[in-house]
Amino acid sequence: MASWQSFLLCTMLRLTMKRAARNGIDIAGTRARVGTPRPRVLHVPAGWKVTPLVTQGLTFETVDAIDGATLRDDVVILYLHGGGFFFGSPQTHRQLTLGMADHCDAPVYALDYRLAPEHRFPAALDDAVHAVKVIAEMFPHRRLILAGDSAGGGLALSTAIEMREQGLSPAAAVILFSPWTDLAATGPSIDTNARRCAMFTSQGIRDAAGIYLGDTDPRDARASPHYADFHNLPPLLIFAGSDEILRDDATRLADRARQQGVPVELHVVAGVPHIWPIFSRILPEGRVSLLQVRAFVRKILPRQQSAAA
Repeated sequence: MASWQSFLLCTMLRLTMKRAARNGIDIAGTRARVGTPRPRVLHVPAGWKVTPLVTQGLTFETVDAIDGATLRDDVVILYLHGGGFFFGSPQTHRQLTLGMADHCDAPVYALDYRLAPEHRFPAALDDAVHAVKVIAEMFPHRRLILAGDSAGGGLALSTAIEMREQGLSPAAAVILFSPWTDLAATGPSIDTNARRCAMFTSQGIRDAAGIYLGDTDPRDARASPHYADFHNLPPLLIFAGSDEILRDDATRLADRARQQGVPVELHVVAGVPHIWPIFSRILPEGRVSLLQVRAFVRKILPRQQSAAA
């Protein structure tokens, strides 16, 4: 059963975001609303630092402890934000990347990848794979965790697959919050959860896919990893809300990955909004999910002693 905090948040989202979504996608308006996040979104708690980084043509926001020695020296996280591929930034998702850094005890590199429609598929994937190579150069002895939410979750999974296809050193783990993995929108929950979802409409999901894909087939496995081969992927930790439109993008991914021999841990949480861990300061479910992230990372990636940066 969902917490009262989640019930109230979902009610507020239905009256604001869901109501606006019924009018169709307004790219400029959406970007204007989220482009300058509120102070509570940008707040950095004591003991942490957030730093912009521009290198090799890429822009990151890095999250690290002020005393970096307090974090693990054998793991680094590449985080890919959500936003339907047409809005969002590391700043809009800062509270989630701070939570990831804290619960994984590792620095986070949040990538500001190129957005559609100015930069359609495969620009975001190209940027993410480039970021993997840049981080590998910066931290050659660290294990990489790929993580992302919503569109960024699908992108993180596509990146792990592309790393395999290019013969790159594999990620050690992939962590996905409410991932969008099927841009053809064939999951039953796209329609069966259309009324229950607190944030999105079925048509909005389909319209956002068109903005990103342009003329690309939505079943192209590089754009929609639901259609990809999952053999030899790293362990997956997947989260989804029971009532969200994208629930079956996560559950079908878990089923297919397990069938192909990939270790999978799936959490379907009742009555929470899309990517609820971003609201962990107010949602107990968000805090529980981040604790599950911590347990997963410690199980999959036990600390290595004396790892070089």
